Amino acid sequence: MATQKDVAKKAGVSFITVSRVINNEGNVKEATRKKVEDAIRELGYFPSFAGKALNSGRNNTIGIMTPIRFNEGIENTYLMSLLKGIERACRENGQDILLSPMVEDSGSFDYLRPYRQRKVDGLIYVGLQSLSGSMIDEINDLLIPCIVIADRPGHKRISWIDTDNERAGYETTKQIWKRGHRVIAFHGLEPAIHNANIADREAGFRRAFRELAGTEPDERLFIRSGYDGESIRKSIHALFNPACRYRGTPEPTAVFCSTDNRAIAVVQELASLGLTVPGDVSIVGFDGFARFYHSSPTIATNAQPLPEMGELAVRILLEHITNRNLPRREVVMTVPFVDGESLGNLGTPGGRA
Repeated sequence: MATQKDVAKKAGVSFITVSRVINNEGNVKEATRKKVEDAIRELGYFPSFAGKALNSGRNNTIGIMTPIRFNEGIENTYLMSLLKGIERACRENGQDILLSPMVEDSGSFDYLRPYRQRKVDGLIYVGLQSLSGSMIDEINDLLIPCIVIADRPGHKRISWIDTDNERAGYETTKQIWKRGHRVIAFHGLEPAIHNANIADREAGFRRAFRELAGTEPDERLFIRSGYDGESIRKSIHALFNPACRYRGTPEPTAVFCSTDNRAIAVVQELASLGLTVPGDVSIVGFDGFARFYHSSPTIATNAQPLPEMGELAVRILLEHITNRNLPRREVVMTVPFVDGESLGNLGTPGGRA
């Protein structure tokens, strides 16, 4: 395997000159640079990653931590959409990526090890679950450059990028109301499962309903389940099957689902009950993933700007890596409503009469 000394000998230059060319530093004549580059190609030389890191104190590698499970289809879409933007920004800035999935049953695993072992220069955390207090303390103690996507940690050293879920929930409810729907259900999470973004979407729904109806929404129309499709389908079955519905609970004409995977599962369960979308019930989701599943009808949803969030996270993190004294950044991005066939107008063709 060729070494840097071999390149210097073949090009007839000093070891330092080769180092300057490899690191794209100045003070090298164009003719000399070409000789070194030709020698590198002829010898098939690749710079030592470890040696370069030792000399510069940088690995040009960004670590990504995420609690997302790779066997969950729609969560994969969320992560892949973020990674699309992260990869694009890393490629433009000469950075590599090291991905560390946070497996739920490995509580003793050291997720900060890539930084501790100097394999990465900084960390991006995809915060579908909040960072633990112990991890925040260690990030602070080790002065780890870190940015969180989809959560808002309160620590002064940790930057974050999130979407305006409360506003999106508010505006989406107004869209449903504008189509003539007055009995609207909200499909959210079980109380034992914390997700700040979904809680904000529900808060936006409640705010809009109070303004539009002049009263609080009917608590019987808040449907809750876990993340899995089976519990989602059971919750919808209990609301729309007359034999299961609580006495006096009105049958909604629309369901605002807090995620797209809920919207897809709801459409499937309604079909099993002989109900059509949007003919009998209108459905709206959230995230924008349903657009990739070619469902029929197409799902009205809210499209999170995930690739853009990933790109911006890389750019902010690189700023923190370069200057550890920069104040933290807090970025809130809007989530536009995307219409779809699943949201019908009451009293018009394609919607419930």
